[in-house]
Amino acid sequence: MPQTILLTGAQGQVGFELVRSLQGLGHVVALDRNTLDLADLNEVHRVIREIKPAMIVNAAAYTAVDKAESDLDAARCA
Repeated sequence: MPQTILLTGAQGQVGFELVRSLQGLGHVVALDRNTLDLADLNEVHRVIREIKPAMIVNAAAYTAVDKAESDLDAARCA
């Protein structure tokens, strides 16, 4: 049985490429900000318990550099 890999940030540039690259290593569950809010720790725990991944690859990133200074909470959660 192939191992399950949880990938966050699946819609970003790195995440998009990782979806393809990781396919040969197992079943990839690719999530983006619309399907997993990484700032919500309870949701993250729920998803991990539900999926039970053998590996987690975090390709999510806060990329709004110009906005980071004015939105510190969001920048720190990324």
